[in-house]
Amino acid sequence: MNEEELQKGIATLELLKVQIENLQKQIDAIQLSIQEIIRAVETLEGYTKMENDEILVPIGAGVFISAKIGEKKGIMGIGNNLFVDLPLEKMIESLKERRKKYEELLSKLTMDMKKLQENYAVLSDKVEKDYQKYLEEMKNVQSP
Repeated sequence: MNEEELQKGIATLELLKVQIENLQKQIDAIQLSIQEIIRAVETLEGYTKMENDEILVPIGAGVFISAKIGEKKGIMGIGNNLFVDLPLEKMIESLKERRKKYEELLSKLTMDMKKLQENYAVLSDKVEKDYQKYLEEMKNVQSP
């Protein structure tokens, strides 16, 4: 066992660690998006059941304005700062499709993460054994 091989193993471990951290950030972001979609769908489904009710609409800074339920349509972002005017039912359908895609991506990323973590554990064990072997060899070289 030489020092160069040991350093390569450590460098590979660091690379795997960074990849795992990046995947975790992506997983966290997707989970937040899924939760946001769930809340939006629940709100839209509740809103579709309302008739001439009055609601409070948040406009920011802890301020709400009163609004009366009227036409049941809204504006929905479809990406790249593009928005479309849609009936609420279409919005709900679109959000449910988006959620399904996010959940599929989340499943794939979770599997990728598991594989990376398994590889990390195997390599970490190997590097630890190689390091112990390296220390033993260095000890034997220094004490004739």
